[in-house]
Amino acid sequence: MDFIDHLIFTTNTDNVRDQYPPLLSDYAGKPVSTSPPDVLGLPGRDSDPVVLPMALPVIPDTGSFDAATRANYIFYEDPSVIDKAIQRHWFDMTRGPINLLTADGTRAFEGGDAPPYHLIYAYMIENTRIAQIIGRLIHLFQHDEVLGVASATDPMQQQAAQWINNTESLFYKTLSNTSYRNIAGDLRFGPEGGRRNAYQRMFGMELAFGDPSNAEFPYYKAKTANREFVLLFEQLLAELWQAYINANNTSGANTTDYQRIIDMATKIRQILLARRGGNGTLTLQNYRYMNLSRQEYASVGFMTWLMYIVSTDSPLVNFLGCQANTASERLDNIGKKVGLEAHKKSQALFDMAAPMATILRNIEFGTFEVTAPSVWIRNVIESQRGLPGVTPDPAERDALLDILTVINNWEKATGHKIKNPEANITGTVRVQSNGARVNSALN
Repeated sequence: MDFIDHLIFTTNTDNVRDQYPPLLSDYAGKPVSTSPPDVLGLPGRDSDPVVLPMALPVIPDTGSFDAATRANYIFYEDPSVIDKAIQRHWFDMTRGPINLLTADGTRAFEGGDAPPYHLIYAYMIENTRIAQIIGRLIHLFQHDEVLGVASATDPMQQQAAQWINNTESLFYKTLSNTSYRNIAGDLRFGPEGGRRNAYQRMFGMELAFGDPSNAEFPYYKAKTANREFVLLFEQLLAELWQAYINANNTSGANTTDYQRIIDMATKIRQILLARRGGNGTLTLQNYRYMNLSRQEYASVGFMTWLMYIVSTDSPLVNFLGCQANTASERLDNIGKKVGLEAHKKSQALFDMAAPMATILRNIEFGTFEVTAPSVWIRNVIESQRGLPGVTPDPAERDALLDILTVINNWEKATGHKIKNPEANITGTVRVQSNGARVNSALN
């Protein structure tokens, strides 16, 4: 399940944890009796939402809701319900376990689990410039008619307008001081500044653009940051590629060094956990107390919400006339419509966001360092070999696919030749188009 699926589940499921009712709208109350007629149900428990949610299907073993259920949720007419779900999902996640998510009795969010989201996902998605483009779109829609006027009688355009209103209410307004996803305040540089600070601290990377006017974006640049991350990560990818191409090598020299792969993963785990203020293994038992965990949660939730609307020819995309075959083309079309250019390598960034999040989460969780009863990363690399009588582990095959997806798309996005063993991988500083120097490979 991804972030939106988890929100749907926690909104509509009674007793996700003891004494947790479904989250409903606090208005449009209905009588619970007619004698006397003014006896109303409890707000949030015995109230009807303005737009009744569709009946939720039984959650399948894959843990994903269908497209109709997801659409019904993101276009819901009371965004406060979604806001409460985001808040409650934080508690579900950090205080697990919660009740059944699948028909086979699987429990979610056990204390020893790895957190399900990773900040690198938010960085990759935001690096496409999607947050600024959607922000400009909302600004224009709410102040002018240059984007058109949504028809009040067309169901699809109703949904487009509702998504704009929901998105502004959820992500482009100042949140309450009690919100667990509030990463802005009088002593900070605003939500985008907070995210940029988190990216710089965790990965030593900045976004590949400044503010909407193309000036350098003001935010606090931490003195302590993982500036070596890009170098270490590219070296790890290069070693993984060498292992992959050598996996079926039966005659030539085999340059695979699994111990070096483990050592590189260990170094990456150590620097990431150092920024979190943790040591050992990252688990949900200590996640909520760690540095940057709320920034991570808030950022991933925001970028997942934005990514969803450009992943298909959604009502918003249709309303704007920005239909296309890929998410990057839709974003590019919207960017041109509102006057902000999307990243030229947006599709590569989109494609590697989720796989890279999985890889880094596995690194921080210590999975890459597992050597007993066998070397985990060797099993992953060699899962491609198709040995007679051996059925590859599906999880290992998925892990290998994630690795190859990241290698291919990292090359596309950065121009760095990970597959060339003679390449001089340095994680060098690049220069942005607006002249600001950044320690980032992705601009």
